[in-house]
Amino acid sequence: MRARRMLAASLGIVLGAGLISVDTAPAQAYEHRTTGKSGWAYTDSQQPRKSFVNTDGDAPVGAWTDATGTKHKSRSYFTFDISRFRGTVVHKADLVVAERSAADCATAQPVELWRTDPITATTSWASSPRRRELLGTVQAGGEAACPGYLAWDIMPALQKLADQGKQTLTVEIRVPHGSEGKLSHGRKLRPFPVINSEANHAPTVGQIGIDFPAWACGTKTEPQPVGPRNHGLMVKGADADSNDANYRGQFAAWPVGHEDQRAEQFGYSYGGALSKLDWDMSQYPHGTVVAWTARAYDDHDFSPWAEPCYVKVDAQRPAAPVVTSEKYPNDGLPHGGAGVPGTFTFKANGSPDVVGYYWGRFGDAYNYIPAPAPGADVTLEYTPTSFSDSLSVRSVDSASNSSETVRYEFWVKSTAPEVQVTMAGIGLPSKLAVSTNVEGVTEFGYRIGAGGETRVPVNPDGPTEIPVTFAEAGLVKVEVRSYVGSEFVGGYTENVSVRDLPTVESADFSFPEHDGVVDRPGSFTFRPGRTAVVAYEYSFGDGNLLRVDAAADGTAVLHWTPTEPGWYALTVRSVSADGTVSETQEHQFNVIDTKPSVYSSTYYEYGAWGGVGMPGEFQFDTVMPDVDAYVYRLNDGPEQVVDTDSSWTRVILTPDRSGSNTLTVRTRFLDGSFSPTRTYTFEVSDAPVVTSSDYPENDSAGQPGQTGRFTFNPGRPGVTEYRYVLEYSGEEQVVAAGADGRATIEITPTHSGYTLLTVTSRTADGTVSPERRYYFRVREPRVNVSSAYDEYSPRGGVGSVGTFGVYTEISEVTTFEYQLNGGAWQSVPKKPDAFVTDITVTMDRNGANLISVRGRTASGDQTPQTDYPFLVGTAPLVASGTYPAGQWSGGVGVAGEFTFTQGSPGVTEFEYAVDDGQPVTVAANAAGVATATFTPTSAGSYTMRVRGRTVDGVWTDTTSYYFLVNYS
Repeated sequence: MRARRMLAASLGIVLGAGLISVDTAPAQAYEHRTTGKSGWAYTDSQQPRKSFVNTDGDAPVGAWTDATGTKHKSRSYFTFDISRFRGTVVHKADLVVAERSAADCATAQPVELWRTDPITATTSWASSPRRRELLGTVQAGGEAACPGYLAWDIMPALQKLADQGKQTLTVEIRVPHGSEGKLSHGRKLRPFPVINSEANHAPTVGQIGIDFPAWACGTKTEPQPVGPRNHGLMVKGADADSNDANYRGQFAAWPVGHEDQRAEQFGYSYGGALSKLDWDMSQYPHGTVVAWTARAYDDHDFSPWAEPCYVKVDAQRPAAPVVTSEKYPNDGLPHGGAGVPGTFTFKANGSPDVVGYYWGRFGDAYNYIPAPAPGADVTLEYTPTSFSDSLSVRSVDSASNSSETVRYEFWVKSTAPEVQVTMAGIGLPSKLAVSTNVEGVTEFGYRIGAGGETRVPVNPDGPTEIPVTFAEAGLVKVEVRSYVGSEFVGGYTENVSVRDLPTVESADFSFPEHDGVVDRPGSFTFRPGRTAVVAYEYSFGDGNLLRVDAAADGTAVLHWTPTEPGWYALTVRSVSADGTVSETQEHQFNVIDTKPSVYSSTYYEYGAWGGVGMPGEFQFDTVMPDVDAYVYRLNDGPEQVVDTDSSWTRVILTPDRSGSNTLTVRTRFLDGSFSPTRTYTFEVSDAPVVTSSDYPENDSAGQPGQTGRFTFNPGRPGVTEYRYVLEYSGEEQVVAAGADGRATIEITPTHSGYTLLTVTSRTADGTVSPERRYYFRVREPRVNVSSAYDEYSPRGGVGSVGTFGVYTEISEVTTFEYQLNGGAWQSVPKKPDAFVTDITVTMDRNGANLISVRGRTASGDQTPQTDYPFLVGTAPLVASGTYPAGQWSGGVGVAGEFTFTQGSPGVTEFEYAVDDGQPVTVAANAAGVATATFTPTSAGSYTMRVRGRTVDGVWTDTTSYYFLVNYS
């Protein structure tokens, strides 16, 4: 037995007089529990027949003296209710008790814990419980805290008692027999011991089986057949700790007779104490009998393994079935008739373990018919409805292996009658118009829903009209059959939707035939979809439900004049005399406006926009036909005319005043008439207007240090000064306005990029205008350089050619000049029609390099110089005349010579590999050059990777050379 001494800090518990912590953890999959005593007693050698059961005071252990100096010896007993541990797995159990005092704390003293028989009302020194086993001895005092806590590991004993179903545990705490009489070994305990435990109910297995057939579990003599694919192994059971989320199965499988091939794997939890795992049966040869089992796991404990189930792997598919039909043979000729049923027989074609057939139409086999016995035929009654039909059939065996799908094609005589249903509504006279192209048809039989068939003679002069009445709403099955005498030759079936929707008709408002027109009156006619309609409730989508009474025949006419253009949804429902309200019908239509529409993206109808003297585009449009021109007037100006070849046109207008402006527009038609006038009111901002030809608004111009002129124009009368701020300066400047209210300033930008100029005006009385925010962009004069070569990662090697793309915002530049590593300046013309001009240079050194670039104009001015640092690596050069880089060339079996040139000095050999092939080494000559031959064995793309090695064994960077081999 294990025993140990623990400090209060390590125990994490608080024990004190009158305080007992019991059953502190709720039920869960893994319980941490503190169990207190249910009773206690101690004994006294000086009063050997006196019982001290459940008394107040401390629990004495060992020798002690009373107030008179008389020596006593005592043992203490504690009983615990352990019934809740029955059926659990105990992972930890410590019995802990606190000391009140000890005679000698300097020396370690042994204290024993025994399991005993239960305490009784007569427990005494002379009649003490019988000891059953020593649970442990702990050393109290010495180096341990004293008084402190005594703790014994009682997990084995508690587990044994739980397995035996015991209800209680009684323990004795005493000093060992040889020291029990020594006063130095005596101590007093607080009578509140606890058992700190961790326990769990192991999960159980109730059932195991495969998922198809559901929960099948074959025996060793009759194993369940399975196909060579994944099959779901399942285990279901219970967990007394009611935490099914942690219920998982561990599955094991092995070929019978080969337990050394046993494999185990955990499944996945599906809730409800169910676990599944897909097991690949294709890993076992055909005919193998596989045993498998499972046990449950809850993240703490396992259940026992279940009794095994057995499966037999069947890797052979059944033969494709044979399909026959006497009524509809597949001889390429039409037989039977549309709607005429026929029988089709599915045969197993010699496969004795076929247990059923899947069938469907046109390639899909999803309907299942079980065979009456393995390998037996089945018969299907099927009614074709189209001229050309087919059945797709596959058989399935007891292992769920499917055969190939057989497609049985056959032709059907076009004997179905043609039926046109005129649906009037519920309870109203509807009709069927029936006709046929089959000669000799004498009668039609029709059936409505579950009613009986009614026969009517054929009308020889045209469609046979059959009056019918649909009594209830919903889908109603309508069946019509053709007969030649008593012989059924063709049938038609349709599910008719019977609804009580009212009908809405209008010659004035219907889409797309008739658009309504604003202020032009029109009407709607409502017709009933059921009997006894007395009124209609309608709404034009505005939430107002209005009512119009119906005439005696159930119809009603609604007169309406639209006042606004737009798209309308008229909803209508009927009301019957008994209060029945029908379904709601929706009638959509469009109402057009005779007035033209006006739109401007510069001067909107809300807010203040633009400014005095700032032009804006205005668009005129109309949905009316026969447009000749638009007549418009801005404010009190003269009326203007703009011709148009279509309904749409645009004009540019420049307001001459701030504040409210009014634009009136009317349409002139080809017949000389005019539409009503559209009035478009917009607000013009009275912020000052800024113009500049040197730095146009929202455009790129100039460059840092180049002065530009900006003119401020008044947005209101009486402007005496302007105040402006340049974004990056932040200082407000003031300039006086001239007699005309204008002012011109000069600005010399110091930065490239977008710049904001903010301007306000002031009148003599100090009135401040709104801000005008004027953006302009100052061009960047420096040349921009970009390249795959950079200053962070070395690239290429000596002799490699690098490309550097250069561009500038200075449009006057006609030539770029450059130098490599301080060498001579060279020039390339700027590409006139391209954004970027390429400069190519051949690398002459490894490591750090610098290319410098500047632009030059036709007048000889040059931009500032841009220095672009970059790194050149040590990779060799690769070239081939037969297989040039990135090109289709050569062919399968055509040898190509590849030349390797050192990319850094001192290379003595090269190593190359093509795709995933083995590396090959070739020696370099004195100039650091080598050649290699490669013959492709297939067409397509290849990558050759080449690196060099110097005499001291250092490898260079690697070059990847990509080439393409022709297919022919």
